[in-house]
Amino acid sequence: AATQIAKLRGAEVFGTASAAKHDAIRAQGVDHPIDYRTQDFRREVRRLTGQKRPLDLALDAIGGSSFRKSFSLLRAGGRLVPFGASSAMTGDRRDIPGSLRMLATTPIFHPLGLMSSSRAVIGLNLLTLWDDRGTLEEYVEPLRAWAEAGRIRPVVAEAFPLEHGADAHRYVQEARNVGKVVLTV
Repeated sequence: AATQIAKLRGAEVFGTASAAKHDAIRAQGVDHPIDYRTQDFRREVRRLTGQKRPLDLALDAIGGSSFRKSFSLLRAGGRLVPFGASSAMTGDRRDIPGSLRMLATTPIFHPLGLMSSSRAVIGLNLLTLWDDRGTLEEYVEPLRAWAEAGRIRPVVAEAFPLEHGADAHRYVQEARNVGKVVLTV
């Protein structure tokens, strides 16, 4: 839904995915698919825009050095929203060396540095928001209204019966999905 929301707001959207998923993310509204396996996304965004710091918002689910690259693309007033750390996973299990590498390459953002650059880092953890129903409702209500009006449509990659939850989890960990994976009851 992030791409659809960005397009509703008039944004030009850059998205990283393997080349095999480029058609799918284009269909969701991504203007510039970038193959993270073969291209440096920071260099590619700069090449496509002709600007050193062109982004207003960067959503980053990769972690580690990807946070640093995403942050370096933000213009003054830009925001980085880290919401995952997929670089710490390999296949269907936690990758301990990968986790250590991700931790070692994750930048530390100092408040004075953020102030002097007029950029922000805003963490997102839905587990924390889940316990604060009021705040969660504030965020969800506009999305619900847009969905009911047909302005955004959740993209479901695959639906699994609840009893095949382990298969669904493996499907996500193997990065086979483009969109949400749903458990049905």
